[in-house]
Amino acid sequence: MDGGYLEAEMMAKAGATHVVVMARAHEETIKCVVKAGKDYNIKVMGDNLGCPDMIDGAKLLEDLGCDYIVHHIGFDERRGIAAQGRRMPNPLDQLREVVSAVKIPVQAVGGLSLEQAIRCPEYGAPLVVLGAPLTIDADAFKTAGGDLESSLRLICQKVHAYGEVVIGKR
Repeated sequence: MDGGYLEAEMMAKAGATHVVVMARAHEETIKCVVKAGKDYNIKVMGDNLGCPDMIDGAKLLEDLGCDYIVHHIGFDERRGIAAQGRRMPNPLDQLREVVSAVKIPVQAVGGLSLEQAIRCPEYGAPLVVLGAPLTIDADAFKTAGGDLESSLRLICQKVHAYGEVVIGKR
């Protein structure tokens, strides 16, 4: 969100291949992260979490030079809306529109079930992230029970027909 060049430089020097910058950061910060990405040969993922208009946020990130879009509905946002008795938002709600609005690859994150995550390539989002709520208990952030490795292998097999799989906590 700030100190974009320095943060991205630090991550690159530590061995990162990708960094994330938030669309809600100042435009200069986004530009600095993109410049560091070019200078250090790492990819920049622009995250539209919290944007009043998710589609405009994605377009802005692409226009400023990001390599990927992270279409992201946040944990707190989802829980807060659900606590108000309203339908919990889901990245799939606007995923096709976000994908159509940009020319760079898109991934969807936040509130997806495993089945929905596996289907993201059908929406034009070839990058599939298996983040914390898909692999650990979504409420307590504790290790999920069961055979996680087998589940991840099955998911990867299904997704590989479409695109890239990114495993890990964001």
